[in-house]
Amino acid sequence: MRVRMKVVISGTRDGATWPEKGGEIDLPDDEAAQLLRDGRAEPVAVEPVEETATAPDDAETAAPARRRAQGKR
Repeated sequence: MRVRMKVVISGTRDGATWPEKGGEIDLPDDEAAQLLRDGRAEPVAVEPVEETATAPDDAETAAPARRRAQGKR
């Protein structure tokens, strides 16, 4: 769960310093829930990522034409 910090927490978490007040961090749900209950963080709405990929044109996926070897037949 992504949360925005409402307070500064000293020390580190998994070897990295906690974000400053107003900074955001992804946490396991149980850890985030504890910070929310304590009033030390607020949830951040995460918008789903919209896929924008399109299928390639046939010309992009077609195998290249083979050329006949020049020389003796």
